[in-house]
Amino acid sequence: MMLEDDELRKVRTSRRAHRSRRIDVMREWDSGIVDDRPTKERFSREFKKAKIKHLKNPVENIGEENCVEGLVLEVHRRTCEVRLAASAESSLRSPVGASESTVTAMYRATTSKQLGEFPAVGDRVLLGLVNDGEDSGDGVGSQKYCVVRVLPRKSELKRPGPRDTFYKQQTLAANIDQVVIVASVTQPEFNYGFMDRFLLASNLNSLPFILVLTKMDLLPNGEADLSEDIRDFMSIADKVIPVSVKTGVGLDDLRNELLGKSSVFSGMSGVGKSSLVNALVPHAALATGEVRERDGKGRHTTISSSLFDLPGGGIVIDTPGIRGIGLMDLDKETLAKIFPGFFEDDIFTCKFSNCIHVKEAGCAVRAAVESGKLSRARYRSYLRILNSSD
Repeated sequence: MMLEDDELRKVRTSRRAHRSRRIDVMREWDSGIVDDRPTKERFSREFKKAKIKHLKNPVENIGEENCVEGLVLEVHRRTCEVRLAASAESSLRSPVGASESTVTAMYRATTSKQLGEFPAVGDRVLLGLVNDGEDSGDGVGSQKYCVVRVLPRKSELKRPGPRDTFYKQQTLAANIDQVVIVASVTQPEFNYGFMDRFLLASNLNSLPFILVLTKMDLLPNGEADLSEDIRDFMSIADKVIPVSVKTGVGLDDLRNELLGKSSVFSGMSGVGKSSLVNALVPHAALATGEVRERDGKGRHTTISSSLFDLPGGGIVIDTPGIRGIGLMDLDKETLAKIFPGFFEDDIFTCKFSNCIHVKEAGCAVRAAVESGKLSRARYRSYLRILNSSD
């Protein structure tokens, strides 16, 4: 039986109303609307007669003394791939079809209550084993393992979260020793502002910053053909390594810098990051793509962060190509004081302590720009970041 127009309009309005009520469960917890046990609302086709179901929490009967530690390799929706510690492999039985040391573990909002967000690649987590009989019909028992707790992080790299989520920022990688930013010398062109944001993020987390310049084989005269912007940025990076995946130039130098460390790789789409990881980690087999001819921008080939072991020791965390990095908690006066390359030995020399280098009297930064001691590209990059913090 076909619905009349008025009846159909009422159904659509009802659906929109119910959808607007679906907010993040963490926000509900913080406001005291619900208890610590997650709930699920089940509606009829017309979103009427909602039934409230209390979901079974798989960690209620698991004590931390019965848990084992693992390393998060990949994170998916509601599950993550975790490599068990060597001592844990004999303590927990592996699910059918799983490798000897890597298991799939479920996580819920209850896991993120202590840390404030969900697990990230590189996290150390505690895993518990869910008994087969505890499957409540929502996939708990089928996963066998659950994340009981995310252990404290020593460092992290974040990016802005989607606009429609509760979390303002998302963690790309955790427990890292250094940040490796991959930029191409051409195709696509060097992005000064993007690099400055990553350099700021690494400085705020006290992480060494390594700049890797890819596609050196596209420059006929090698480093002599590097643009002025790239040369200027090279002067403030902790270390610069020019490489070419096609010719192999610089790859050994990069391997030596990565040896025995946990390194996060990031960069804009199309700079050759996936090709570089494939050259360093032969078993990675990451998908690669070409730069679009119409606009010179890269295509996204990496869709989620992944962790790989380097031959000889060390870890590489490959993150998706992104166009922004989160600096949302940085106020303007702090940004003005710590912006890379503005002050020698990072000593603030402006006349007034609240100077943000726009129109204040006695500004040492604007004086350096006028005299040519500081590049205008660096100053323009600062102004873009400053204005984006509003």
